[in-house]
Amino acid sequence: MKKFAEANRANWPAATTDVFFRLLSVYGSFLQGAARAKNTLSRLREAMGITPKSERGGRDKDQADEQAALALENLTPEQQALLAVLEKKRDRARREKFDYDKKIRGLKPKPKVPEQLEFALASEMMFSEPSSLRGNEKQKEAVERKMEFGREKGLQSTYDYTKRVDLKIMVTETTHQVETVTDPETGKSVRASMAHVGPEGFQLTWGAIANLVKLHVGFAIPINRLALLIGQPEFTSGKICRILHYIALHLLPIYFCLIESLSDAEIMSGDDTKTKVLELDSPEEDTLAKAIDEMLGFAQAKKNGTGEKTGLNVSLLVGRSQKEDPRSTIRFFRTHLGTVGDLLSQALELRSPKAGPLIFQGDLSTSNLPSHDLMKRIELIIAGCGAHARRPFWRHKDEDGAFCYFMLRGFLALSQIETRIDNRGRTKATVLKLRGRYARWVWQALHNRCAAVTTGKIPGRATYRKDCGPDIWPPGTDLHRAAMYVINHFEELTRYLDNPYLHYTNNGSERALRIEKCMLSGSKFRKTRNGRAVLDVLRTINATCTAAKIDLTAYIRYAFAHLPELRDNPKNFTPYAVALVFERQKQQA
Repeated sequence: MKKFAEANRANWPAATTDVFFRLLSVYGSFLQGAARAKNTLSRLREAMGITPKSERGGRDKDQADEQAALALENLTPEQQALLAVLEKKRDRARREKFDYDKKIRGLKPKPKVPEQLEFALASEMMFSEPSSLRGNEKQKEAVERKMEFGREKGLQSTYDYTKRVDLKIMVTETTHQVETVTDPETGKSVRASMAHVGPEGFQLTWGAIANLVKLHVGFAIPINRLALLIGQPEFTSGKICRILHYIALHLLPIYFCLIESLSDAEIMSGDDTKTKVLELDSPEEDTLAKAIDEMLGFAQAKKNGTGEKTGLNVSLLVGRSQKEDPRSTIRFFRTHLGTVGDLLSQALELRSPKAGPLIFQGDLSTSNLPSHDLMKRIELIIAGCGAHARRPFWRHKDEDGAFCYFMLRGFLALSQIETRIDNRGRTKATVLKLRGRYARWVWQALHNRCAAVTTGKIPGRATYRKDCGPDIWPPGTDLHRAAMYVINHFEELTRYLDNPYLHYTNNGSERALRIEKCMLSGSKFRKTRNGRAVLDVLRTINATCTAAKIDLTAYIRYAFAHLPELRDNPKNFTPYAVALVFERQKQQA
């Protein structure tokens, strides 16, 4: 084929000739590589004394079966009977061995993957913790003897046990006999407290309230649809809204405490997404939304000083109050006219001067950065997101398949390296070793390829075959911008390689915001800002409880049992602090 091409080269267009000879070069290198691999495998087999299966010769199965049948015919009847008995015992022993091995494997404890707690990832917050309970019931199913056999006596019965699983959405009404004790001499009367069952003034229990929060806040079921799903008079839309507002109002000190604790974190990440509220008028005094606005603001100023922002977003900040413990992860949600950079600015206003430098991981957009004044006062280190750098190459893969798929394979390799770290156990030594040994070289190859398609020069190690060169993408094109993003932000994108606390991507924040998209898809909007503030508070509490690995029901019951102390010292009642209390109680039990 090469000789044919050389002979007709003058008759072909120049562009077609160049592409054709490049393809010939690639296929030729593939054939040479395959031949070398085959030759190496043959030499290795010879050195190890391994004979290929094709050279060993095969057994004539039919001939072997005939010989075995002739040997059995030569046995005496007693020997054949003994052989049959032994074969049955052997088969039974094999089955028993298989059963015993299975039971032994089930009893043996599975080896735990070594993992340093401080480098473990926080529990994923896609949705809420499960809200269902599991119970066991025993029922007996009898045969209609008279109908089937015509008599009821003289029959033999055996039983087998079959499992069935039923699903119910059941509202349980309980009647409490509440005692009141009166002293006739003093006239003092004391009524037994119901605070451990549920809040005063409501018919619902703490368990029912927590399940409502899980279903609405955690699983994005609209309130009206939730009321229709339950279908009981105690769970109308108005009553559900009232109880959710009651819970959020009493947990507001925790909400403020969480943003104060988050402001001193060493590492933060964040993102934002659009949302919709119908009534954006200023809230009334003494409302939940007004209290939050006074602390965090609502309409943020534009950075160019031309007025206030008009885009309504849900912003999310994620960080640890205790660097070494992933259970201290805080996920803080706030709906405002601004971006996550504005929420970060509000948080940094609360930051202690002794907190030191801050590492913030995001998509490197300027809107995600705090104000210029804060960046002068606080040492801010920016880390990038590998997933954000990858997306343009997937979107435009049809424009330059060779370049884009090279980049996509590189980003896939980086993700697989993180998966291998998780499989081995996320310790400091493992993280730094695998990232330094493999991920750094992958990033350098990606950088080289981006430099090649933007400048035409191949820096460092060549990323092309000897007879191939890059297709240059000029400024103004999407792939040029994608390549320049990797080049210009290479330091930020690779900052995680030397810091085991940082992640390869910011996908955790993006997945935590996906619940907002589910909510918008189901209910389209919120009516009032106060209702939106209730959702922000409860979503923050629910997501932070998930990270702390405590059930929302247990947390709400504990927090409302200590309401006076919670108002005075909310720091002792954050989800992480309550998780430590539960842990100590479990150890002492």
